[in-house]
Amino acid sequence: MGNQLLTPLPTLIHNHNRLDPLLTLRGFACFMVVIFHCLPPRNSIIYKGYDLSWLLCSNGMVAVWIFFVLSGYLMGKAFYTHRYTNDVPGVINFWRNRALRIFPLYYFAVLFLTVLVYPDWMRIENWGYLIRVCTFTYDGSPQLLSNLNFNGVFWSLSTEVQFYVIVPFIYSYFKHRLLNRKQVILSILLIFFTIFITRCIFWIAFRDEMSDKFSYVFKYWYAPLFTNLDLFLCGFLLNALLSNTKLDYEIGVNGREDNKSNNIFLNVSKKNIALILIFLLYLFTAHHFYHQELFNLPERLGKGFRTTTTIFILPLVTALVVSFFIFTFEYYEYNDFTKNEKLSFRIIIKNPVRVVEVFGHLSYGIYIWHVPIIEKVTPIFTSKIPIEAFYGRLIATFFLSTVLASVSYYLIELPYAKNKISRQNEN
Repeated sequence: MGNQLLTPLPTLIHNHNRLDPLLTLRGFACFMVVIFHCLPPRNSIIYKGYDLSWLLCSNGMVAVWIFFVLSGYLMGKAFYTHRYTNDVPGVINFWRNRALRIFPLYYFAVLFLTVLVYPDWMRIENWGYLIRVCTFTYDGSPQLLSNLNFNGVFWSLSTEVQFYVIVPFIYSYFKHRLLNRKQVILSILLIFFTIFITRCIFWIAFRDEMSDKFSYVFKYWYAPLFTNLDLFLCGFLLNALLSNTKLDYEIGVNGREDNKSNNIFLNVSKKNIALILIFLLYLFTAHHFYHQELFNLPERLGKGFRTTTTIFILPLVTALVVSFFIFTFEYYEYNDFTKNEKLSFRIIIKNPVRVVEVFGHLSYGIYIWHVPIIEKVTPIFTSKIPIEAFYGRLIATFFLSTVLASVSYYLIELPYAKNKISRQNEN
């Protein structure tokens, strides 16, 4: 009985005005992607003979993996916390609400970009690619194989939507099978092992091609849903640990105050460790990408990966670090009806640190718009000093994409979000 998952505790109702850590992490990941696509220059920050340029070498792949782990967790939470029921009406409402979240801005961006930014996609010979974009089966291959330029981030949205389609079936499969912590952990390990073997198969079959051409890396390793399932499911199965886990502070609520204080202190320490691990993840992956994968070196343009660390280790490390971050910050709140104050100017005045949540809310729009903006501003910001041109691109891109994201958030995302069906409305 020691490792049995317990029934949910009675919910505690609180009102808070505190920083949302998951929203903040999403905004941070989005900023990592923007930095990555702005192409920080090599050998641009030299201090006492040491090349510190790698500090700016944000690993965009890791940022996308952070999105995937977060998505896995949040989609799983929607079912484990019974926001959606595991029946036909509940599943349809889940898919409907996901469509209302993703489709409006996505299809508006497809129309806008196709007509005004990438008109070559209107040619009849390219309609097949356009259909793939519209049906969320786009994997970036037109850009890599045909030099047909388009917004390079759309592939990841296709991968996410494909995951949304199978979320109810994943929940239905696992909900009655994972009855204790041991089963959850073994399931996660089995998933890691399965995807590791899959990556090994692709690596063995296409080793030379994946080393020489990034198109093979993208097609067989980076973009497919299956090779990213360990990231999604690692986040998803956190819910199996959290949903019915007896919280340590129950002792403090009904027992001795010193036990409660010790538990709170321990939780703060874990949160600090989680933050440090996210910081170290950034540093480790940036250093590896710069020094081992030789990021942004002209002769490496279009090439694949040089190291097996990138292929096998980085996805696993990212999944574990982000999952630990989520578990630590959600552990004490998961079974509560914790109502955080809705973000507004008044709330930000009371707690200024919450201003960073703005970028979490706008992250979808920033993610959608930043690539075409980079393409337009890059010819403008030229300089004999590479780092100066980079900062110009970065500031202009982040500012303009934030403005566009704000406009599209209020004119497109929010109006459609009001049509979402909650379980209360369903009843």
